[in-house]
Amino acid sequence: WRSHTATFERTLTERTKNHWAVITRPRGAFALYHSTDQHIDDNATPLNVLEADIEASHGLDAVMCHGGDLLNNWPLAGKLAAQWADQDCTKPRALLRAQHYIEIMKPDAWVDGNHEEMNPYLTDLLKQWLPKKTIQDKWTVRFVVKPKGGREFRIAMSHKFQKGSSWFHTSHGALREGMEGEEADAYLEGHLHVNGIMYRTLAERGFSFCAVSSAGYKMLDKYASRI
Repeated sequence: WRSHTATFERTLTERTKNHWAVITRPRGAFALYHSTDQHIDDNATPLNVLEADIEASHGLDAVMCHGGDLLNNWPLAGKLAAQWADQDCTKPRALLRAQHYIEIMKPDAWVDGNHEEMNPYLTDLLKQWLPKKTIQDKWTVRFVVKPKGGREFRIAMSHKFQKGSSWFHTSHGALREGMEGEEADAYLEGHLHVNGIMYRTLAERGFSFCAVSSAGYKMLDKYASRI
């Protein structure tokens, strides 16, 4: 019984250590780089633009946030496998690109996307390559940015918050998370390859939040343009 209690306490500590983790910034104002759906092994991804954005963000000492779907990582069979076969980038080269991306980005916060989770080995590889400082959790990470002389800013980032029943309101999931969640100042998501920013005030709870959708870097995307 006592041994089990020790196991429970260790498990609880491990599970909750990143819940509202803290990122400090020595300056007053801070920049936030939210990057998602890069698909760096896709022919339609402008790697030079991605790299330039990362470099510019580091120049602003930005909080670096990766929101999932770094690779296509198509399965070995089915319709998507045929699309994978049309890509110039091979799987070994895709993994090298992933390592390079992590090295140049130096992410502060990281979530995997559905494309990483298609193959569990990939999530394990990425976790090994991430810097030790990186805040990481399953599907959603929550952290607080504490700037010097300013108020704390709470952020929840997911590859995609639940979509609900609407495919045509792209911020539906983030809005519901804001209404039912833990009062973050900003909710960051991707997945649908569409972008937008929406502000919402909840008068009954006495606070406002911002919902941010990132389109990512896969520039030629029939799926995103269709919806």
